Amino acid sequence: MTDEPQRTEPSKRRILRPEIQALRAIAVTTVVVFHYWPDLITGGYIGVDVFFAISGFLITGHLVREVDRSGHVSLPGFWARRARRILPAALLVLLFCTVATFLIVPLNLWDQFFREIQASTLYVENWNLAREAVDYLGAENRPSPVQHYWSLSVEEQFYIVWPVLILIAMMFVRKGSALLRRRSITTMLLLLTGASLAYSIWDTAINPAAAFFVTPTRVWEFGAGGLLALAATNTARPALRAAVSWLGIAMILVAAFAYNPQTPFPGIAAALPIAGTLAVIWAGSPDLRWSPLHWMKLRGTQWAGDVSYSIYLWHWPLLILAPFLLLRTLDTPIKLALVALTLVLAALSKRFVEDPMRSGPLLASHRPRRSFAFVLVGTGTVLLATVGALAVLTARQNSDALATSQLFASHQRCLGAAARDPEHQPCVNPKLRLVATPSPLDLKRDYVGALNILACPDKGIDQSGAVGSCTFGVPAARARRFVALIGDSHAGRWRSAMTKIAAQRQWRVTATSFLGCPFSTVTYLKKGLSLAPCLAWKHAIPGWLASKPKIDTLFVAQLSQPFTTKQQFETDVAGFQAEWRRLPPTIKHIVVMRDNPRSTTATLDCVERAVSARRPPGTACALRRSQVLDRFPDAAATAALRLHKPNIGVVDLTPFYCDKTFCYPVIGGVLVISDRSHLTPLFNGTLVPYVLRALDRGKWLER
Repeated sequence: MTDEPQRTEPSKRRILRPEIQALRAIAVTTVVVFHYWPDLITGGYIGVDVFFAISGFLITGHLVREVDRSGHVSLPGFWARRARRILPAALLVLLFCTVATFLIVPLNLWDQFFREIQASTLYVENWNLAREAVDYLGAENRPSPVQHYWSLSVEEQFYIVWPVLILIAMMFVRKGSALLRRRSITTMLLLLTGASLAYSIWDTAINPAAAFFVTPTRVWEFGAGGLLALAATNTARPALRAAVSWLGIAMILVAAFAYNPQTPFPGIAAALPIAGTLAVIWAGSPDLRWSPLHWMKLRGTQWAGDVSYSIYLWHWPLLILAPFLLLRTLDTPIKLALVALTLVLAALSKRFVEDPMRSGPLLASHRPRRSFAFVLVGTGTVLLATVGALAVLTARQNSDALATSQLFASHQRCLGAAARDPEHQPCVNPKLRLVATPSPLDLKRDYVGALNILACPDKGIDQSGAVGSCTFGVPAARARRFVALIGDSHAGRWRSAMTKIAAQRQWRVTATSFLGCPFSTVTYLKKGLSLAPCLAWKHAIPGWLASKPKIDTLFVAQLSQPFTTKQQFETDVAGFQAEWRRLPPTIKHIVVMRDNPRSTTATLDCVERAVSARRPPGTACALRRSQVLDRFPDAAATAALRLHKPNIGVVDLTPFYCDKTFCYPVIGGVLVISDRSHLTPLFNGTLVPYVLRALDRGKWLER
């Protein structure tokens, strides 16, 4: 959220354009309000695009003026100025986030938060978030205090590459005039901007979650500003310029209020705020009574524009970290206090960090190597702090993993689901009262791999359209039954139990699952996931099963959707029944695993705090059944029950998760949920005896 001041030497006074400062003020205000009160400005994220266009305009203009003066671009000098402008405040906030995470954030979030701090320090956070956005489970990650550094990462990559591209463009007209050099640079920018815009439109339609973050979809926004900087001097009449300035402001505000998080972005939608930004810059500051200049020159507007970078840096960490410190959700009075604190910190960091480092004698009056040395020391300090914190986390994880293995090896009474067996209650083991295993901070450890069930692909179809699967259980020659396990990521979590069931019942199980893709004619995909592979997988399943005629039993496990209307629920019920009618006649039995209760984003934090405070985590962090189970009716289970067929049944394990009032995140010393909806493999494994009991009593596999 920075741009190059229009100057060439530290000793020269900056020339500030009031309309650009006003644009910065608008941009940072829309971003802050969107983050703190997203319902007020649903498209406030477009403020970032305004910053990108401003940066493209100012940086390109600065570089081209340097080319006009000297015939070349000094890369060390340019990069040193950028480092002095961006990195001091950015590194300060990163160090603050590192210390705050170490002191107040639960350990179960350390791995994600510290790795995002590392990515932000190295200015690749946008690529890190793009990777997580297309990962079904990674998309469940909590927002980190440095998530907003994705845009700074894009800008830093722009600052590194842009002058190099201009030098390359100049190579084609090395001996030409200044006019030829400008034409060469303009041609390069036109090609780059057009290619990036086309890619942005295409990638936003195909891969919207990642397209929001990746650099190629944003390059055209900088390029558009750069092309304006290369345009001829504006000689339009003041009245026209004033009208265009108001129009540009209106375009930005329309995008901010009309867009929302579901708007495909950036793509062609970003053209509206970009065009508005360019219109305001093109118009300049015509001094007419009815022009926007008088509003733009207000002291508050200019101050907000001047400290916009620091405001952007500080507002997000305070919003994310405050709940961990206060142990409560943030209401409006607290958010207003955080905004006030943001302004104070922004003013202080601007006065005592940004300005002295950018133009003070410590760095600006020396050769670029001193600035680069400062960058290396500051960057190294933040990275070293995060490495140390992750080492502490690893040691704690190893300790907890050892405790988990010892607990399961000891075969404790009432372990896991056994503590809530309706036929053998009460089952109480005092040794498990204060235990939660695996610990919330150890959930990423490869417990699933340890159970030998990781061979299944996450997306059950390959590029050729063939269904991907894994097979486990007894060899085919000894198998008493051939079974298929099909569904979304919840089916994947049932593989730990099915591995044990297959061994006990001498089954051979073939599993295929597609994360986020229900085995139904109705599809509810997460935003950003591609629909076509999901539909291809479901379309291929009947033929795939027909090619395996020995499979006569189908187990189905699905995430239950949060329906808001009765009609949606009934549509989903019909969708499951329609999908099952497409199954080949070789499938004789269908068993639906009723879905488990949900959790909340703060549940694992609560469990971690309860264990540390030596309070029973199961009861201390219990959730209302009405909120985490009953409001998510299971359409797949309902579809099976309504068929009233003796060979179609439902395994309902709800009594093992919940009583009539509460659902428990820790049962019998075992952590039930690993995130907001997925069972831990360890708790899933403790359900095996009760799944077998339900199958025997239902007799669906015998008819």
